[in-house]
Amino acid sequence: MEIKIFNATAKQLEKTKCPVFIGISVGVKPMSKQIALSYMEWAEKHSTGTIPILIADKIAKFNYLAFSHYTKPGSLSRAIRDGDKYQVFFDDVFKQLPANRHQRFKVIRWENIESPRFFKCLDRVTQEFQKNIDFQKTVLSYAEKYIERRNKIIAEEKKTFLGQYILHELVVLLDGIYTNEKNYNLIVYPTYRDSGMSGLIRDIQAGIKFPSLKKDLNLKKTIMAECIIPWGTVGALGSK
Repeated sequence: MEIKIFNATAKQLEKTKCPVFIGISVGVKPMSKQIALSYMEWAEKHSTGTIPILIADKIAKFNYLAFSHYTKPGSLSRAIRDGDKYQVFFDDVFKQLPANRHQRFKVIRWENIESPRFFKCLDRVTQEFQKNIDFQKTVLSYAEKYIERRNKIIAEEKKTFLGQYILHELVVLLDGIYTNEKNYNLIVYPTYRDSGMSGLIRDIQAGIKFPSLKKDLNLKKTIMAECIIPWGTVGALGSK
C-alpha cells in the first residue's frame, strides 16, 4: 500500500503515536477485506487507544442527489442503508482478527461526529463557499474531477450537491473528529493520486490559502496518511 504523509514525516509517526481514525465512504462497490485490513494494520502501528472507523454514510446523500433521481428523503434513506452494509462488512472483517486486536476498533457513523464544533466549522466553510469565489471554484474543481472520472454529464445545479459533500469532508479533514470523548487528528485517508485534497488541507492549516478559515476556526494541524488507491476501488472520504 502506497502512503504519503502530510503535516508530518514517517519517522515522526514512528516515534510518536497519535489518535488515529479511518474514513470510509459508501462508494460504488464494496471494498475488499484485504484493503480494509491494510488500512487497519497501518492504523494499529501508529495509534494509541481505540481506532474509530468512520463510515461516511449520511453525506453520501449528496452523491445520490447529484447522480440519480432520488428525492432528498430517498437519498438519505439509501445512504443509511449503504452505511448499514458497511457496518456488516466490518463486522465480518473483525471476525478475522484475534480478540485483542478486534477490540481496538470501533465502527462509527457520520451522525456520531456531528458535534457543536463540527457544525460551527461546517457553517464557516459554507459561508466561505458562498462569499469567496476563489474558494468556491477550488471546492467545485474537486467535484468536476469526480464527474470526469465517472464519465458523467450532470446539470450545473446538481454540481452543488457534490460541493456540499466536499464541504462536509473538508470539516473532518481540517479539524479531525471528536468521539469517544477524545479528539482524533491523524486520518487514514484513501484517495486518488491526482486528488490534491491533502495538499489543500495542509495549506489552509498553514494559513497559506484562505487564511481567514485558519484564524476564525483556530485550526490546529491534522496529519493525513494519504493511501493511494486506483480509480474504481472504494476508498474513503475523498474518493466517493
